Amino acid sequence: MKSIFEKIGAALGCCLLALSFSCSSGEENGEPTPPPAPAPENDGYELSYWIDMDMFGNHLRGYWYNVTERSPENIPEPDYVKNACKRLRNDYHANKLYVVYHRQFEASDAQYVLRMWKTFAEKQGMTVVPTVVLQSYGNPQNMNFSDTEIVEFAQWCIANTNADEFAIYDVYTRDAVGSTQANQIGKIREAIGDKLTRVGLQPGVALLTSYRMGVEDTWTAECQGRTNDLWENPVYYKGTKNYGRILLENWVNERINGDSRKIVWNMIPVAWDYDTDDELSYDCPGDDQYKNDPPVPGRIALCHRYISQCYPAGMKDAKFGGYSCDLHILQANSGGRGESPSFYEALRTDTDYTGDFADAMKEIGALYNSLNGE
Repeated sequence: MKSIFEKIGAALGCCLLALSFSCSSGEENGEPTPPPAPAPENDGYELSYWIDMDMFGNHLRGYWYNVTERSPENIPEPDYVKNACKRLRNDYHANKLYVVYHRQFEASDAQYVLRMWKTFAEKQGMTVVPTVVLQSYGNPQNMNFSDTEIVEFAQWCIANTNADEFAIYDVYTRDAVGSTQANQIGKIREAIGDKLTRVGLQPGVALLTSYRMGVEDTWTAECQGRTNDLWENPVYYKGTKNYGRILLENWVNERINGDSRKIVWNMIPVAWDYDTDDELSYDCPGDDQYKNDPPVPGRIALCHRYISQCYPAGMKDAKFGGYSCDLHILQANSGGRGESPSFYEALRTDTDYTGDFADAMKEIGALYNSLNGE
């Protein structure tokens, strides 16, 4: 059975069109730049989203295909980034954005685009974290950068975008000690210091010592259970009750008890298909972008309740890193099934998103808003 990412990538390769846009200056009519909006006050945790730097959702060069197999893709218009930042702040209540670069275009263009993200995000009171995909998901899974290239890019990001944080994105586990990826991560840390975050950390996988914190995937545990009662109060199935709430709590407690570093927990905008033969929906049916459902209504609030309760001091606990949400996978489902506008298109054009996952995004936004201290 193909993985979730392989299926989405194959469908996207067939369904999504690459859009061409010219890039204009990031300056706004020569007017003075206002000071950044004040960041919301909370107890130090983040409320973040992962978003592709280009916002076209092609996921081609440097993602499903190796860099040498594709020409550089198009960069977004400044207004697209400006509109997205406004929506992500005002509609979805982010205080932080992981802006993902998988070498869609070359580093000089990425630097230009990151300057746009930083400018418009800070005006909305959000922090931008440059986030790179070091290794493609192509065949073979080649590295996207030489050691020299990625170290120079990371140093530029620390000097020009975010002096405190630089992130590595991977939804596979390919950074075992001694691997090419782990060695490259070590070189980045040596160059920029203790500023690395791992985005896409998988449950039960050790967080490399090179990282200061991680953003952990929770998809299976948050999906399980066709109803919220089956999620919150799992029944015995196939000899165990380790589903839904119990599985999620196990994952959280493993990090709390086994590591001193902060972990940020994923809030899923896309679940799996609940129309399956398993009436409990404890078995993962795989991934199908044409059939995937949004999370069960109310599931996001339940996940927040039980995650935060695991920490001895709740959300004030020093190990509680906050919540994050993967917009890359949302766009893969929204664009892949042909929604108009797709989620990214709605962000780019400052349009309300009304697709299949709109209510889930409203729930995540409502949770973030309730925690923002506003």
